[in-house]
Amino acid sequence: MTSFSKSILWQRKRNAYCYLCKKSYSDILPSSASVLIKNNKNINDSKSTDNLKQIPNDKEISQEFRLNDVNIQMISKNIYDQLFKGTANSINCEIIKRCQNHLKKHGIDYHEYKQMPDVELKLPKLQGKDIIEHFYNIGEKQCSPYRHLLLEITKRQLPKQPKVWSKQAGWTKYTAQGSTAVPCPEDDALLFDVEVLMSAGKCPTLACAVSPKAWYGWVSEPLANGRPHEVFDSVRYEDLIPMETDGAKPCGDLNRPRIIIGHNVSYDRAKIKEQYWLDKTGVRFMDTMSMHTCVSGVTSYQRTVLKSKSDPDPSDEDWMEISSLNGLSDVHNLYCGAPINKETRDIFVEGSLEDVHENFQQLMKYCAGDVVATYNVLKELLPLFLERFPHPVTLAGMLELGLAYLPVNSNWLQYIDSAETVFEDLKLESQQILSLKADETCRLMEGDAYKEDPWMWDQDWSTQPLKMKKSVSKKTKTDTKPDDETETIETESIKQGNSEILNEDYIATLEDQIQSIDKKEFKDLSKRFQHLYDLSKALPVKRPYLAGYPAWYRKLCTKPDGSADWSPGANNVTTSMQITPKLLRLTWEGYPLHHIKGEGWGFLVPFSRTQEEVEDEPKLPLNKLLETCPMLVSKEQVDAEAYMLPKTVEEDLGRRAYYARKRREEQAAANQYHGLGVWSGIQIQGCCHFFRLPHKDGPKYKVGNPLAKDFLNMFSQNVLSAQGNEAEKVLSFGRMMSYWRNNRQRVMGQQVVWLPDTALPATLATSTQRYGAIVPQVVVCGTLTRRASEPTWMTASNAHRERVGSELRAMVQAPPGYRFVGADVDSQELWIAALLGDGNTGVCGGSAFAWAVLAGDKRARTDLHALTARAADVQREHAKVINYARIYGAGQSFAERLLKQFNPTMTISEAKSKAAKMFSSTKGKRVYRLKKKYMEGFLDEDIGDQAVEMTAYQATRLAKLSGKAVSDMFERPRWEGGTESEMFNKLEEIADSPAPCTAFLNGRLSRALVSDSGESRWPATRLNWAVQSAAADFLHLMLVAMTHLAPRARFCLSFHDEVRYLVADEYKYETAMALQITNLFTRAFCSQMVGIKDLPMSVAFFTSVEVDQVLRKESNLCCTTPSNPHGLEKGYGIPDGESLTIFDVIDKCKKK
Repeated sequence: MTSFSKSILWQRKRNAYCYLCKKSYSDILPSSASVLIKNNKNINDSKSTDNLKQIPNDKEISQEFRLNDVNIQMISKNIYDQLFKGTANSINCEIIKRCQNHLKKHGIDYHEYKQMPDVELKLPKLQGKDIIEHFYNIGEKQCSPYRHLLLEITKRQLPKQPKVWSKQAGWTKYTAQGSTAVPCPEDDALLFDVEVLMSAGKCPTLACAVSPKAWYGWVSEPLANGRPHEVFDSVRYEDLIPMETDGAKPCGDLNRPRIIIGHNVSYDRAKIKEQYWLDKTGVRFMDTMSMHTCVSGVTSYQRTVLKSKSDPDPSDEDWMEISSLNGLSDVHNLYCGAPINKETRDIFVEGSLEDVHENFQQLMKYCAGDVVATYNVLKELLPLFLERFPHPVTLAGMLELGLAYLPVNSNWLQYIDSAETVFEDLKLESQQILSLKADETCRLMEGDAYKEDPWMWDQDWSTQPLKMKKSVSKKTKTDTKPDDETETIETESIKQGNSEILNEDYIATLEDQIQSIDKKEFKDLSKRFQHLYDLSKALPVKRPYLAGYPAWYRKLCTKPDGSADWSPGANNVTTSMQITPKLLRLTWEGYPLHHIKGEGWGFLVPFSRTQEEVEDEPKLPLNKLLETCPMLVSKEQVDAEAYMLPKTVEEDLGRRAYYARKRREEQAAANQYHGLGVWSGIQIQGCCHFFRLPHKDGPKYKVGNPLAKDFLNMFSQNVLSAQGNEAEKVLSFGRMMSYWRNNRQRVMGQQVVWLPDTALPATLATSTQRYGAIVPQVVVCGTLTRRASEPTWMTASNAHRERVGSELRAMVQAPPGYRFVGADVDSQELWIAALLGDGNTGVCGGSAFAWAVLAGDKRARTDLHALTARAADVQREHAKVINYARIYGAGQSFAERLLKQFNPTMTISEAKSKAAKMFSSTKGKRVYRLKKKYMEGFLDEDIGDQAVEMTAYQATRLAKLSGKAVSDMFERPRWEGGTESEMFNKLEEIADSPAPCTAFLNGRLSRALVSDSGESRWPATRLNWAVQSAAADFLHLMLVAMTHLAPRARFCLSFHDEVRYLVADEYKYETAMALQITNLFTRAFCSQMVGIKDLPMSVAFFTSVEVDQVLRKESNLCCTTPSNPHGLEKGYGIPDGESLTIFDVIDKCKKK
C-alpha cells in the first residue's frame, strides 16, 4: 500500500461515515488492502460483516493479498479459494470492535503490520467437499483395512494351544492337523510376543504368535541346537525373527495390509527382521499398552498410589476401579478381572540358556499365555478405544507413528569410540585433580587445622593407629662385620624387609640405583636408616589400611589388589560423591556449602556471634565463617531466638498457631536473607541458619548433588562458585561429561543391526562402508496426553559445544542416494492455544496473546516471549519456559520459583510481585457471574439485564451466606482483562466439561481423570491435557496427510515438534513440497474445527524444510563438540544440507 493510500485511509477513518457492513472503499483503497474501518457509533448487534473485503487491483500490492480485521495477513486468495470453499464466516461488528479495543488496551498497535509475500500454488484436490471431509476420508482410507483386521480377530475364537511345542529352529505352525515348519506366519492379523534371555544379550530367544487359524512358535538357533550359554554383544541380522520372508524371498505380497498386535509391541517390533529394511512394507503394529494409556491412563500421583501397598485414600477409590498400571498383568486384571502369573518370567531375567533348555515347554506356554492375555485385553479394550477416539485419523496416525526408523552407517562406531575416548580422558584428568585436592585437604590434620575449616569441620577425621609388636629381635651388629658383608646384609634387608610394601618393579629400580652409588656412601646411609628396616619386624601381621589417615580419606582410596592398574592415592573420588563439593570448597552466594542427612545440600548463613555448645558434634568454626561471610542483620532487628520456638513445643501447637509461627519464621528469614536459598527452619549450633539449595522441581524437594547438570548455569552466574583454578577445571570437565554420563548407557545400548548385502539396494551392496538401522522403541501413546515416548531419541538434545557425545542426532545418517526431509512446527502448542482462544471470537489474532503469536516479530521484540521477558525482567529463553509452563497449567508459585532461578539477585518480594503482575496481565482476573434466577432478592437495585460479576471471595461469601454451593449460584467462572483470558477460558471449558475431548479429533480424556460425581480433580493436569492432547492430534493429522501426499517417504521419527522422513534423492523436493502442503492442510483443518474458515499466512507454511544427509535440527549446524571437535564436514565428510522456504521448494519443483 502506498503512503498516499494510507493517509487517505486514516483520513476517511477520522472524518467519514463508515459503511462497515454495506460498502467497500473501492473508490479510494487499493484492491488487496482489505482493511475494515470501524465506525465510532454503536452498531446494531444484528448487523455483521465479512471479516475480509476484496478490493480492486493495485500495482504495488498483489491481488492475492488479504488482511483481516486486526491486520493479520491471511493466506493468499488463490489458496483460500482452494481450501475454504464458499463464503467466509461473518463476524459480528461488536466482536470485532471488542477485539480491536482489547489489542489497544494491551499496547498492540494492530495498524502496523509486516507484509509477507503472497504464495500462488496449485494444491492437490481435496478428498471431499472441504478440508474436514478430506482428512476424514484419507484417514479412513489408511486405517480401515487395519481396523477391519482388528475387529475381525476380536470376533473370532483362538485355536487351542499345542500341548507340546517343537524345539526346531525357526517358525513352526500348529493346527488341528498337526505341526509343520514354515518360513514365517502367513496370516494378516497376528497376536505376537517375544521373549529375550537378558543374560545372553538382546537377541530374541523364543516367540509365539496366534491367529484365528493357527498357533505359531519360533525358536532361536542357539536354543534349538542345544548350545551352551553365550553372551552376545550385538544383534546380527540373522538372529532376528522373519515375519514376511523366509530370510530372503518374500512370502506373499509385502504391501498388503497386515497387523501385528502386542503389549508394548515396539519391543517386539525391534526383533523383527524386515523392520530393518530401507523400504517399508504393509505391516503395521497395534499396541494394547498405548490403547490402555489413551483410555485409562493415569497421572504421576495416581501411578504412585497404584504402586503403593498401603490402603488408598477413600477419595481415590472411584478412579482406581477404572484404571491400572501399564503392565500386562495389571491391564489384564483391569479389563478381564484376573491378573497373570508372571513368575516364570524370572528365568528370562535371571537365568541362563541351560535354564531355558530345561524349562523349554514351560517357557513356551508362558509366552503363549501372554499372547492369550493380549488377545483378551484387545477384545475388551478395542471397543472402548474406538468409541472414545472415533476419528479415523487417530488410529491411522498411531499406526504410522509405530513405524519409526533410524538408518546408521559405520560413522556410528566412530562416534561411540570418540565419545568414549574423550569421556575417559576427561574423567581421568578430573580424578587426578580431585585426588590432589583430597591430598591437599588431608594436610589439614596438621595442628588440627580442619577444625577451623568452613567445609571440612564436620567430616570424620578419626584415624586408625598402627600398633607395633612389643618384642623386637636383637639388633644386628653391622659395625663389627666386614664392609663387603655389611653391604650384603643391607641389600638383603632392603629386599626382605620391604617385600610386603614395595612391588618388584620398585625394588629392581632401587637395586639399579644402589649399583650406581658409591659403596662408602651407601654404607653410611645404610647405617643411618638401619633402624627403619628393623621396624619392619615389629609390624603386626594384620595391618590397618592407611593408618594415620582420616576416615573420609580412606574411603576415597582403593586397597592394593595385586592388579597392574592399582595405584596409591584417592583414586575413587568422583564429582558425584558427597565429599567432592567440600573438597572443591564450593560456595552458594558466597556462603560455604553444607550437607545434612535428610535435608540434602544447602549452605550456612551466620546470624549470631554467640555459639551453643553441642555434645557429640564437632564445633562449627564460626569465627572463620564470619571472616568470609556477612552476618545477617535484619532491618527490623528481628531476634532469631525470639521467633524460633523450641521443637518440643511444636507438637502442642494448634493448626492456626503452627502456621502463624511458620509465617513468622519465613518472614524473619525473608527480612534478613534475599537470595535463592530455601528456608528450612534448621539452626546449626544456635549461630547459623541452614538454607537448602533450590531444587528445580520446587522447595519440597532436596538437592542431592550441587554439581549435577541442573546447577551448571549457576556457575556461569557466579551464584555457585569454587576456589582455585583446579576447581574450575573440574567443573568445566563436569559440564563436558554431563551429557555422556547421563546418556552413555542408553546410547551404547542401542540395538544397531547391520544389514547384509542381500538386504541392501544394489548401489550400496558393493560399498566398503557398513549400513544398518536402529528401530527405536517408540510407545506411540506413552503419556496421559497421548504424546509418543522413547527414552533416547525423543529426548535427544541438539549438539552443544561443551557436551561430549551431544552430536548424537547427527549420527543418524541417510545412506547414499537418500535424504532426510523434515521440518520444525513453529510454536506448535502456542499456536494451538491461541487458536482455541480465537475460536471464541472467530477472529484470528483477536486477543493480544494470539496477535503476538501470529504477528509478533522476534527481531522487533514484539513476539510473545519478548513481551513476557520485558514484563518479568528475564531473558527471552527464560520467558519462553515461563510461557509454556503457564499454558501447561503451572500456577503463580511455580512462576515465582522460575523467576528466582533465572535471576538470582531478585528478592522473594520482587519475584512475587513480578509473578503476580505477569499473571494479572496475562490470565487476567477471575470473574463469577451470578445466575439470573438468584439475582432477585439478593440485589436491591434494578439492574435490568446487566450481569452481576463478583470476585472469588465475594462469590464464596455470598454462597456461604445463602447455604448453597458456588457452582449452584454462579456460572462457570471466567478470566477477563488479560492478554490470554480468552485462551484460558477455552482451555478450562474443555478441561472442566463433563466429558472432555480434544478440539480437533474429539479424542476423550482418560477415564481415570473423569469423575462421575462431576468433581474436577487434577485441574492443572486436565488443562495441560487440553493443549498437549490437541498437539498429539496435530501430529496424527500431519502423519496422515504425509502418507497421502508422499507415499514413497518413510517416516523416521518425531522429535516433539519436529518430523523427519527418509526418501530417495529423486523425490526429495516433491517430499519437501508435500511437507509444506501437509502443514497448510493440517492447520486449515484445525482452524475450521474451531469455527474459523481461514488461516493466517504466518503459520500456513513451514519457515523452512530441511533436506539433509543427517538428522540434525538445522541443515547448516556443524555439530562441533568435544568428541567431534572438527565438525561434521571435516570429521565425517558430511556437507551442509538445504534449508528451503516455500518459495525455494516451488522453484525446485518447477526446475525438476
